[in-house]
Amino acid sequence: MEENFEMPAERRAEVRAQYPDVYFPKPMLEPLWYGRRPNHRVPKTRALIDANNGNVFTIVSDQYKVVNYEDLVVMVSDITKNITDYGQIKLVPTSFKEGAKFKLQLKFPEMQKSIRKLDNIVPKIDILSSIDLSRKLTGRFGAFRLICTNGMGTWEMFKAFARKHLVSLVLRDLQTTIQEGLGSFQNQVLEWKKWSNTIIPLEFYNDVWQHLPFSAHEKEKIEVLPEVSTKLTLKAAMEQKVLTVWDMNSVLTQFSSHDIRSDVRKLDIEPEIARVVESLYKRISM
Repeated sequence: MEENFEMPAERRAEVRAQYPDVYFPKPMLEPLWYGRRPNHRVPKTRALIDANNGNVFTIVSDQYKVVNYEDLVVMVSDITKNITDYGQIKLVPTSFKEGAKFKLQLKFPEMQKSIRKLDNIVPKIDILSSIDLSRKLTGRFGAFRLICTNGMGTWEMFKAFARKHLVSLVLRDLQTTIQEGLGSFQNQVLEWKKWSNTIIPLEFYNDVWQHLPFSAHEKEKIEVLPEVSTKLTLKAAMEQKVLTVWDMNSVLTQFSSHDIRSDVRKLDIEPEIARVVESLYKRISM
């Protein structure tokens, strides 16, 4: 989208019709007033509200450029039509916090890769945004584990596609970033295969919990959660000295994907798990 481009209302309506279960807010800038009687306007400032219900998202400068989530869906949809090397690309939009936050997930079901027997993954890309300004428009790569649909891992953050809403979105940058990231997917698969052959020593297992984003109560629940392919809990696998880095990562992402209720926390926790587990693998491999 160019800086002064206005998305046609018809295309926004098409997006809402295509995804009827997704809440799309209607962001609008309104003036701010002060005083006992609201006859004094706050200069150079606007309230960013949801015109659907009057909820206030945040306060912004009067130069702020409103970006609708539907525009982001249209933009990415148009981009993916030009990417033909990776098979079908499925778009899955989701909004959180009454429309304040947004995730557009891209799935690549035809890029299935095997980590070990009956344990396959496909790449995904999460494009994240917000109207309440809590998150820049950004994106990250990861993967879905097909055996239990875990969302897992961030192996590379977008470099080109990390822009504030005030900056125009550059389509060719996003397309290039997606293609370059997917081009490195096989390299990451090889790394994850190494994880599946790397046993975690007890001292490393005990230490890693100090760095993971889980409470003591959550740790107790995670340790008795069976890993879906081996059927072993973390405790049982440690006792048998067969717990691998891949198994540990799988159980952690299994818990975050299916047991954490907050969608916002899920988004924040996924890259934290990836960071800690990758560090664990590197320390073991030294």
